[in-house]
Amino acid sequence: MASPMMEPLVGSKDHPPAFAAAPDVHGGATTDESSTVVDKGTDADESRSTGVASARAGEKSNDEDVEEDEISAVEKEEEVCDDAEAVEMAARMEQRLGALPGKAHESEPFTIFRVAGPMRERNRHLYEPQMVSIGPFHRGAGRHLAAMEEHKWRCLRDLLARNPDAPLATYVRAARDLEPEARRRYAEPVPLTADEFAEMLLLDGCFVVEFFLKGEDRADDALIDAAWAMQNVYNDLFLLENQLPFFVIERFYDIATGGLGRDYFVTNLLVKYLTVDFGTAKDGDSARSPDGEIHHLLHLYYHWFLPPEDRAKSGTSSKDEEDAAFDELMAKPVDERVPWQLRSASELQYAGVTFRAKKSARSLVDVTFHSRDGVLEIPAVDRYTNQALFANLLAYEQSRGRWELQRLVSYVLLMASVVDAQRDVEILQQAGVFTKGDEETAAFYSHLGELCPPPEFVNNCYNDLFRDVREYCGRSWNRHRAVLVHDYFSNPWTSMSAAAAVVLLVLTVVQTVYTVLPYYNPSPG
Repeated sequence: MASPMMEPLVGSKDHPPAFAAAPDVHGGATTDESSTVVDKGTDADESRSTGVASARAGEKSNDEDVEEDEISAVEKEEEVCDDAEAVEMAARMEQRLGALPGKAHESEPFTIFRVAGPMRERNRHLYEPQMVSIGPFHRGAGRHLAAMEEHKWRCLRDLLARNPDAPLATYVRAARDLEPEARRRYAEPVPLTADEFAEMLLLDGCFVVEFFLKGEDRADDALIDAAWAMQNVYNDLFLLENQLPFFVIERFYDIATGGLGRDYFVTNLLVKYLTVDFGTAKDGDSARSPDGEIHHLLHLYYHWFLPPEDRAKSGTSSKDEEDAAFDELMAKPVDERVPWQLRSASELQYAGVTFRAKKSARSLVDVTFHSRDGVLEIPAVDRYTNQALFANLLAYEQSRGRWELQRLVSYVLLMASVVDAQRDVEILQQAGVFTKGDEETAAFYSHLGELCPPPEFVNNCYNDLFRDVREYCGRSWNRHRAVLVHDYFSNPWTSMSAAAAVVLLVLTVVQTVYTVLPYYNPSPG
């Protein structure tokens, strides 16, 4: 028999151990250590889990902070990089801005332009040199200009021989001194170095001077004296894109002649050649030099093409005067504000307008209308048929500024609208406006009209004339009178017939009166 002290602590599988509380000395139950151990183990696990979670949360928070720090560092680095690139870009742009001539809000003194617009592409022959290039725009443009490039060196040699006291170095120093200011006169950047630009000024400027000096001396020039060459060279010297600043030509002329000066150059030499298309060449007294700066040869030609009286009307005005003129223009009705063109000569004639060649016209654009008797006077056109010269004068006029009166553009638009067909040419030829008219006359003015801007963008000098013509043609009596004159008094035979019909009508009325009068007033009997 087993002793109670020998009972196993772990029961068999049939009777699992019961963790009963053993009585203590006081008869109370003792605390279950196993339970205590289990409870402590559970709390420890929970604490361990919480600690791990907290650690992981801390690690995650630390990782996020690190990532944010890294992102901030990258952003700061990118900002620093962007700032450095911006500073570098600004430095490059500042260098470019610092190289610009002039000052802020100071207009550049551009006087030599390329002709812009789609019409240039269809009329390149009117604006590009055919034989000699002057200036940088067409320098080395083609083989057709190569012969004159070589000839410029011969002209330079001939010019140097005119004044032994002025060696080539004198001309070179002058060209180098003029280079910066001359470069500023071109509206496009010129990709030439300072030395290349100065050499171009020297060769081209001396060629122009020698060309006119040989003309004055009647000296032989085998290349230019050829009949087919002279007109081409002359035309090329008056292309807007083919110009040198006039002060360059003037300086070389002054050196070559020992100091004759601009006035002598302009009024005694150039005037003989720049006015031949006026019908008769002017002399120095009638063709004075412009009061201000001469921009180039084409500008000088334009100056003589239009009279001083017309130029005075379009002088510079103040900003207040321009604003007042604009407000006055916008206050007018739209039909007066927009410079509508005239109708054709045949339509105007039908409306009662009479055409007449103007005597003692100040210039080609001196067109006037007498509203009292409906006479439109137009200067006679004889030798103004150089289309290339006309086209470049039009281009120059449009390059002067939007506030300038565009007198030549106004004239061309007027003639292009009046001369619309062969019948219109015949009417103006009968009036003496055209000394000789043919089928090409209407096409000539129509083509020039295509080289002008739209009428609504033209500062037209004939606005008042257009208004007077419209008002005159709007009166029905003028139209009826014109029909009467055209149908019954256009020639002597119709005039005699009309007069006879009037006399017969008067006699018939008188006879009728004398026949009826006795009936109402019988004689006393």
